[in-house]
Amino acid sequence: MFKQLVILVLLAVAVNAWSFTVWTEDNRGGKYRHYFDVKAQNNCYNIDTDITNERIGSFSFCSMAWTRCSITLHSAPSCNGDNLGSATAAEPIGRWYKASTSSAGSYMKSFRIQGCKGVPELGNLDNQVCSDDF
Repeated sequence: MFKQLVILVLLAVAVNAWSFTVWTEDNRGGKYRHYFDVKAQNNCYNIDTDITNERIGSFSFCSMAWTRCSITLHSAPSCNGDNLGSATAAEPIGRWYKASTSSAGSYMKSFRIQGCKGVPELGNLDNQVCSDDF
């Protein structure tokens, strides 16, 4: 049992808790910026200006089931402005892929990761990686 616990803990630290990628063009095209965290920290992140100076054409969000992180998208830096959308990790691996953003969504400037659980629930641990971004 101890050996299994050690393996599960190693898997938990070897995968991303969440992953978010934005592209300047539709369908994962153009320049991109990939954000991720292995520690499942709740925080607000500004999207780099070399991306936002163009537009957000598409994006992908993934959250591992053991973290259950949610994301909200915002129209201004520091997670201010309008809430442009949100998603929660309701599935074993919560994925949200938008091939083409709305007119409002193309002006996204920041995103907030919230509700993350930092300690894996061993019964629900999934060793798949948030790899749908590439």
